[in-house]
Amino acid sequence: MDALLTGLVFLFDFHYDRVNIAMLYLIPVVVASAVYGLWPGVFAACLGLMSFDFFFVPPIFSYAVSDLRFLVSFAVFLVVAITTAGLASSMRRRAEEASQRARIAQTLFRMSRALTAAADERRVVETALEQVRELLHTHAYIALKRSSGYDLHALPGDEAAPVIDRQVLDWVLRHGDLASFGSKTHGQAAFLYVPIRAQDEVYGAFIVGEPGQFRLATRGEIFDILRAVANLVAIALSRIASEERARIADIAAESERVRTAILNSISHELRTPITAMLGASDALLDPGASLDPADRRELVLTLRNSALRMNRLVTNLIGMARIEGGMLVLNKRPTDLADVVRGALREVAELTADHPVRVRTPHPSPIVEVDETLFQQAVVNLLSNAAKYSPPAAPIDVTIAAREAEAALEVRDYGMGISDDELDRVFDKFYRGRRVDKIPGTGLGLAIVRAVVEAHGGQIDVERMHPGTLFRVRLAARPHPKEAENR
Repeated sequence: MDALLTGLVFLFDFHYDRVNIAMLYLIPVVVASAVYGLWPGVFAACLGLMSFDFFFVPPIFSYAVSDLRFLVSFAVFLVVAITTAGLASSMRRRAEEASQRARIAQTLFRMSRALTAAADERRVVETALEQVRELLHTHAYIALKRSSGYDLHALPGDEAAPVIDRQVLDWVLRHGDLASFGSKTHGQAAFLYVPIRAQDEVYGAFIVGEPGQFRLATRGEIFDILRAVANLVAIALSRIASEERARIADIAAESERVRTAILNSISHELRTPITAMLGASDALLDPGASLDPADRRELVLTLRNSALRMNRLVTNLIGMARIEGGMLVLNKRPTDLADVVRGALREVAELTADHPVRVRTPHPSPIVEVDETLFQQAVVNLLSNAAKYSPPAAPIDVTIAAREAEAALEVRDYGMGISDDELDRVFDKFYRGRRVDKIPGTGLGLAIVRAVVEAHGGQIDVERMHPGTLFRVRLAARPHPKEAENR
């Protein structure tokens, strides 16, 4: 740039005032200092002074000086040029620092948003390591504190386990203080160790750099950045830990609520038939009671119905225990689906006495490969569910259908129905609808139905009707023996 300036001035205005010409040589000094720094600016000042002396100070084309006063001018020019270079370089440095601070602030802001949105510990660690690598352009690792030590995390391609000083890391995790090369406690530490802590809780530590990269003289700014990052990570980990504690507390509270509800429900389900049985047996055993045959029959039926109710409850409890314990063993064999339905209807005859049951079945009825006893219990649960949640005299429809290689069993009631938001929960264990508090039950029946159907490779779904509810079971069907003979 000095050469270009010299050529232009020498060519176009050789007789221009020398003071003004000297001032023109400050332009390359300012440009060089602002773009490249202080020493390039000083070099430009010296080069400008030499060009000015050689081309414009008599004798021309010589470094000799005819008037000693020019030496004073040269000294003043050099002082002004170097001062200008220093100021321009300082402005450049400040601009770079401001740009760097803005970049760091922007990165920390992005990191803060990402950590706030992070749903788990793994995502927090990945985000932090990526941002530290972007900020410092070096290797970074995170050691998360555990009850039995720590877990070391790194981005793909970073392997630090063999060279990290475990004693230094253990000290940082215990004391929550930093360690690095030149520090008082661990002056020979090869890495920079910065604790991740929130208040009095130490969650882990950053391990940053390569052996000997960050020394005492250059660590101030690095520490400030890492402390800021570590604080953000600590806040995110603290939030996740709090959310996890709250989730566990909610689960514990819900488990306690369900346990209490189950105990209350089961105790009520047992107490009601037991009370009826005790009352009926006391009446039968009372020697002073004059009972005619009709009264005796009524009391015996009360005993029988109460025993059947208890049997259904115990059967469901045992069935759920077998299912959850993985002890459900299927003894499958080809079975007529209509026979299963007839057996289930006989078992719930007393429960459905007030409900006309309408059975529709094709001829021939589909053959399914099931454990007849277990599958019949599932149908019993569907029928008893329909009877319990239907008003007296409301019909119950049972439909058997065969579609190619699939058999379907539908049980529909005309009762209170199920709200749309409860359709996905009716098969959950111990779940009971919001409107059935006064109807006895444990919430096990439909859960057992789903488990049994799925154990047979089938599917069950529920559909809201107007009025009532429809349960549909689908199973693989086998060719009927009569159809096989016709073929």
